[in-house]
Amino acid sequence: MAETQEQWYNRQAIEQLAQHIPFERDTASKSEQIEMLRGLVIRHGRSMEPEMFGFEARNELVRLGLWDRIGPEQEA
Repeated sequence: MAETQEQWYNRQAIEQLAQHIPFERDTASKSEQIEMLRGLVIRHGRSMEPEMFGFEARNELVRLGLWDRIGPEQEA
């Protein structure tokens, strides 16, 4: 299924934030960026395809405990 333009923009925002966070030196800015990323993932993550994310973004989302919120909810 193809992404809509809005889904693409949301995924790009999540990917770019996730890729930038490990390199942020200012702890206040880093905390703020993590909260922005968390908000984006909570709001839009379920409508995204996990396979569309790059390696670095995926690793950071896993590290932050947000990867399970990407893609449709899995039944246990």
